[in-house]
Amino acid sequence: MKSNSLYKLYLVGIFLTLNFTGFAQNLPVESFEKKLLETSNAFLLDVRTAGEFGGGHLPKATNIDFRSPDFANKIKDLPKDKPVFVYCLSGGRSAQAAEILRKEGFQVTELQGGYLKWTTKLKPLEGVPIVKHDDAWDLTAFGKLIQGENAVVVDFYAKWCAPCLKMMPTVDKLSTDYKGKVTVLKVEADGNQAVLQKYGIDEIPSFLVFQKGKLLQKTSGFREEAQLKELFDQAAGVHSK
Repeated sequence: MKSNSLYKLYLVGIFLTLNFTGFAQNLPVESFEKKLLETSNAFLLDVRTAGEFGGGHLPKATNIDFRSPDFANKIKDLPKDKPVFVYCLSGGRSAQAAEILRKEGFQVTELQGGYLKWTTKLKPLEGVPIVKHDDAWDLTAFGKLIQGENAVVVDFYAKWCAPCLKMMPTVDKLSTDYKGKVTVLKVEADGNQAVLQKYGIDEIPSFLVFQKGKLLQKTSGFREEAQLKELFDQAAGVHSK
């Protein structure tokens, strides 16, 4: 009986160890942010290039380029008594950096999906270059426009969102191709919080598809041209082949 209890404790210990070393160290945005805020002595490390860092970064982050020749030497100077929270653009470089950091004895937490995922979740940023924002929508007028048009595709974007910028030329092309059939409304996340809240948008890029004022689909994330065309066809009542 005693040996059986010891065996159970042993299994629990293994589970907790695996959970700590395997699962809890690569966290999605919400969990990463929560843990970061709860860790008073956290050290936030951005391992992207200086150019990437200069285009915007997480608040209070320190930049050490993972690709720089002296990366391994620089991290040795970091305080080992501070848990390290690390991220890159999408998770590849930070995973490699985390491996090196752990070998040096650091306690490391990675941001799953990196800076791209953080921005699409509309989380706080620092160092974003000042750009001219588009005019904000009036919430009432925006709602009336959706109700008054036969077919509407709403594009929620931001000028600092890489997937948004990559899709923009395609959205513009489809807007021209479907002129007279589908109305495209672009909503910049910055300055349009009331619209985002009204339609439950918590991630960008996001798209809403309306037909005669009725919401047909809500989707988020990067889409290739064929997938974007499906949204326009859906709004226009065309069945894609």
